[in-house]
Amino acid sequence: MLIAISQRSMKMDKGANRDALENDYIEYYEKFGITLVPVPNVSRNLDKYFKDMPINGIILSGGNSINPALYGAKGMDEDFSAERDNTEKKLVEIALKRKLPLLGTCRGGQFINVFFGGKLVQDIEQKTGTSHVRVGHGVEIVDKKAEKYLGRKKFVVNSYHKQGVDKSTLSRQLKPFAVSDDGIIEGFYYPKHMIAGILWHPEREGCDKEANKKLVKAFIEGKLFWRK
Repeated sequence: MLIAISQRSMKMDKGANRDALENDYIEYYEKFGITLVPVPNVSRNLDKYFKDMPINGIILSGGNSINPALYGAKGMDEDFSAERDNTEKKLVEIALKRKLPLLGTCRGGQFINVFFGGKLVQDIEQKTGTSHVRVGHGVEIVDKKAEKYLGRKKFVVNSYHKQGVDKSTLSRQLKPFAVSDDGIIEGFYYPKHMIAGILWHPEREGCDKEANKKLVKAFIEGKLFWRK
C-alpha cells in the first residue's frame, strides 16, 4: 500500500533548504504494510504524484510550526515554512478531490484544524500551566464510536507540541474524539470526509501501542473516521 507523506522543511545556514522525514515514520508504518512516498515541499505539480502512482492515502507528518497568519494571529514562533504550508494545503485538497483517507499527526493534525478554519493555541503551557513538550499524558475518548472501536475510555499518549487546539480554537467543522486533562483536544475528525488528526506521534515511544495500532489499521482499512 502506497501512502503519501509530507515532510519537515529545514532551513539551512548555508546552501539550499532541505526536506526531511525521520526514519521512525518509515520503520513504524512498514509494520502495517505501508510504503511511504515522501512528498517534496517545493513541487509545482503534486497532482502528478497521484496520477502516476496508485497512492491509497495521505499522512501529514510532524515538525515545523504553522504560519500564524493563516489563522489570523501574529507570530510567536518563526519555525514555519510557507512552502510546507502550501504543500499540505494542496494535499488536503487532493484528499478531498480524490476521496482519499488522510491522517494528520502532531503538526499535521494542527494543520487540518487550520485548513478547516480553526485556530491554534500558540503556547499551551502559557495558557494552561502544563507543558506538552517531551512529556507523556493521558487522554479521554469523548466520542462513543471511537471509544467502542478502541475498546477503552482513556489511554496514554506522548507529546511533543508547544502549540495545540482547545475548545475555543477547534474548527466548527471538526469533531473532537480525544481530550487531555487540561482541555487540549488531542484528536478530532472531519465527519464529511475521511480525515482525522491526532496531536501525538504513533511512530515514537511513550504511547499506548494497542490504541495506535487500532487507529492506523482503521486508517488503512477504511474504518472509524476513515469509513467510506
